[in-house]
Amino acid sequence: MAAPIAPPVPPTMDGASPNGSAAPPGSGGPPQSEGGTPGPEETLITEGRATIVFPNANEVFYNPVQGFNRDLTCAVLTEFARLQLRPKGIRVVLPGEEEQEGSPEAGETPRTARPGEACEGGLRVLEALAASGLRSVRFAREVPGLGAIVASDCSPRAAALMARNVALNGVGELVTPRLADARMLMYQSKAEREPFDVIDLDPYGSPAPFLDAAVQAVSEGG
Repeated sequence: MAAPIAPPVPPTMDGASPNGSAAPPGSGGPPQSEGGTPGPEETLITEGRATIVFPNANEVFYNPVQGFNRDLTCAVLTEFARLQLRPKGIRVVLPGEEEQEGSPEAGETPRTARPGEACEGGLRVLEALAASGLRSVRFAREVPGLGAIVASDCSPRAAALMARNVALNGVGELVTPRLADARMLMYQSKAEREPFDVIDLDPYGSPAPFLDAAVQAVSEGG
């Protein structure tokens, strides 16, 4: 287990309204220790290259059965980054994988993007219904070619847990926790002309209420 670390910076607060990714409001949650160290009613869960603090009461949604789904998402996102960044002269490289040969289309000195490193000009990713932040942490640690990840949830408990898990895994350079309504955050992204290259939607229920906002907030070709 990682050594104790300083308390994480609180998530950005944007207000909250239900987005279906966490337990119903009103559950106060168990007591917790500071930083990434689990409290008396919490446990550590390891999946892929991520280790997260998780409350035993499960008031922040986590589905272990979907582990393979998250594995697949990381693999697909890696290949998408490879396709999108190659014209920019950025080579996406996984651990143990040799760099692909050939000259980049941009004609500039090629740069290498590796997992766990913020990539200048890399993909902007939104996990709109993040709950514990597991997907975002895994993206940051396993997927190369990412410039920034926003992990958002409407639950204050979930947003606080995300901040702890981001700190525990040392991915604060890449992942920004947000407390926000998913739809409002995506509409705001469109209004501010800051689209996302990738939007991950994994709601507890149908994704239909979020599709309009997601389509408007995604970049061309995203």
